[in-house]
Amino acid sequence: MLEIFMFANPIGGLCLNTEVNIIRGLKQHRLKVQPNLVPITNMNVVTDFLERNQLDTRDLILRNQVMAITFQSMLDYKAASFQGNKKARAFTMSLQDHLNEGLDCYSDDLIHTIAREVHLDEQTFFTDRVSQLAKDLCEADRQLANNLGVKKTPSTVFIDYRQNINGDGILINGAVTEDLIDQILAKQLPQQQTINQKPFLKLLNANRAQLHLI
Repeated sequence: MLEIFMFANPIGGLCLNTEVNIIRGLKQHRLKVQPNLVPITNMNVVTDFLERNQLDTRDLILRNQVMAITFQSMLDYKAASFQGNKKARAFTMSLQDHLNEGLDCYSDDLIHTIAREVHLDEQTFFTDRVSQLAKDLCEADRQLANNLGVKKTPSTVFIDYRQNINGDGILINGAVTEDLIDQILAKQLPQQQTINQKPFLKLLNANRAQLHLI
């Protein structure tokens, strides 16, 4: 059994590539694992987004715009997840794909289009995206990322119970390539690249230094 937590910028193209590689790898290895997408944002995530898209990191108006869109996109993921995690992942991945064309693509019309595309109940979705519950869940995700030492996106946590019932934990800070996900899923990583970990719920309170970075 595997647990996978993909920490992603909900508008980031590089994060989309990592999500696609992980999902493709799971299908190729015929593993029925539902990866958990965890959208996050902070100043580092926004700076990375601006740099990757060759935008002015000193433009405060642009920086605030990116932060606002990213935060709302986190709320949108949570609102969509109330109707199913699969729909929520599809919503965010479609949004990431659209925004590869540029931030100017972001609009209320786009959100309506994607909501229909992934078959959300739109009235419920647009109520939930401004709810306190969605905000509280985003805050819980932020705390989860802090507990795991996640500082950038994409970052992926794999908890592997296939050989150790207590789980082997791997944190990958950065993109997950097709070759790397193949190695992880085929259990071909060198022994020193994994360490024994407690079950995931206990891991949340573990010292971040216990996770091995690769």
